[in-house]
Amino acid sequence: MIDDRESPVNYIFGGLDQPQNAGKWVKTILSGVHHFSQKVPASPKPGESVTLKVTTSTDAAIECVKIWFSTDEWQTVQSQPFSKGQLVWDSIAWSYIQKWQLALPPQAEGAMLRYKIGAKLLGSDDVIYADNQTKIFADASHYSIWYGRSDTPEWTKQALVYQVFVDRFHPGESNEWQQTADLRKPFGGTIRGVIEKLPYIRDLGFNTIWLTPIFESPSHHGYDISDYFQINPRLGTLEEFNLLISEAHRSGIKIILDFVANHCSNQHPYFLNALEKEKSKYHDWFLWENWPIYECFFNVKSMPKLNLAYGSPARGHLLKAAQYWLEKGVDGYRLDYAFGPEHDFWVDFRRVCTSVNPEVWTFGELVLPADIQATYGDGLGGTLDFLLCQALRCTFGTNDWNLSEFAGFLNSHYYYFKPGHSLPSFVDNHDMDRFYTITGDDLKRLKLALLVLYLLPGPPIIYYGTETPLSQRQLIHAGGGLGFDEARLEMDWTRSGAPILKDYLKQLAGIRNNLILDSSYQWKILHINENEQILALQMRNENILLVINRSDTEHSLSLPISKDKGTYQNLLTGTLHPFTEKRLTITIPSMSGVTLAIEKTE
Repeated sequence: MIDDRESPVNYIFGGLDQPQNAGKWVKTILSGVHHFSQKVPASPKPGESVTLKVTTSTDAAIECVKIWFSTDEWQTVQSQPFSKGQLVWDSIAWSYIQKWQLALPPQAEGAMLRYKIGAKLLGSDDVIYADNQTKIFADASHYSIWYGRSDTPEWTKQALVYQVFVDRFHPGESNEWQQTADLRKPFGGTIRGVIEKLPYIRDLGFNTIWLTPIFESPSHHGYDISDYFQINPRLGTLEEFNLLISEAHRSGIKIILDFVANHCSNQHPYFLNALEKEKSKYHDWFLWENWPIYECFFNVKSMPKLNLAYGSPARGHLLKAAQYWLEKGVDGYRLDYAFGPEHDFWVDFRRVCTSVNPEVWTFGELVLPADIQATYGDGLGGTLDFLLCQALRCTFGTNDWNLSEFAGFLNSHYYYFKPGHSLPSFVDNHDMDRFYTITGDDLKRLKLALLVLYLLPGPPIIYYGTETPLSQRQLIHAGGGLGFDEARLEMDWTRSGAPILKDYLKQLAGIRNNLILDSSYQWKILHINENEQILALQMRNENILLVINRSDTEHSLSLPISKDKGTYQNLLTGTLHPFTEKRLTITIPSMSGVTLAIEKTE
């Protein structure tokens, strides 16, 4: 058991959520000319007018703001001025902020509108282009709107996702782990191992599997890809992958692949060629500070950045790769470090994916504030819900939040994101300390967090091993730790008996499926008692109740009910709870939750 609570176990946003860092962030994004793909509606449909939004600061005297746009891949270009909107003062930026807006004309179904935005300086011919602040039109940030299918596929609303870190999951029945001592070397998990455990995963209640990268890569984690069209031979063969797809689909399970677009491996043959000679035909596939000095992902030299600008050969290569695996039967993509490539790239990505599979599910890893996440809905399709993850960890994992904070968060969070913006939710993943670990291996806290997770609107994602439950040797940020790999221990398939939480997860899956929960339903606050650590939520006009007891003491409470009389059923135990005179009296065990549904009367 780990008890080092001094480590930043909820360091999800890299400290961006701390006031001193948030202030710097706000000052940065408000200084100069900014657009960040802000528009209303966020995901325009054919025939809709779209209002674009821009802000400028007093760093320079702005004469006007203009858009240059094209609907025929820049063969012809139109321009139009923005109108001045509200002028506001921002104390963090310590500047007046001028808001601008422009209404784009409606477009027909299937249209792709590409555009750039710039602010002309007063008394000069110079133009500062939005977001990257360049003064060169060719280098300006690219934006686009695709007037095509923008709705989240219906099947995703009932998706229950099991995340598999392939190298650490299962080596296959006839194989042993290669080694388990060095967390930074391969353990020996395989695609064959995943195939063999499909019945196990299905029995836990999951209908979707997210696989961490399986493409050719020199690392154990695979987030540095050296060939986007090949299966990593250490994990298996293309034939085994095809078998995985067919067996999964036969079992009613969808397959989501992890796709890394921002960067690749420094062992990628195209990069090696470009690094060897400056005039290589692959030079423009990558970003260079000054050849041979190249840009890389967070200064990690083994991960050079790809040049995914509009029209670049690398962009075309990755789009073809995405289509290739969809043609093999893949059902969607989890998109790694989605803030790296331009927004315009993701619009293209989603468009080409939909052309192969209209029911494809794409969602991005965007560890950023809600306002930035919301602007990516039309490109990514959705974003992993890191904000909810933080709320669940702080409320039930470490008690950093009180229940009023959590209730206030829920009261706003799902209303902020527009319908159609998918928000897959989770309590942990491969890049953070496991939830079970940050509780000090407290099973009650884990079960309570999972109950809340399964009853919230976003499709739940459960990290492999949660059911056992799997912990860690030490915290990711602890002194002497090995970083993210601390949260990537191997599954122990030698344990006798079923995983501790197997039946519990099956129950939660059954409850979620029976209630048909999705983003169209919102929880409302019915009761809060901070002294007793009780929170009661209601949904569907009190037809469903969730009562949480976060204290170490059993509590009885009486809840106001608008109905005169009736009976609630505990969906976990089957116990019946009659009520009369518009009051429901119920006892909640310590550190647990109760889910109640009103019994239907004939």
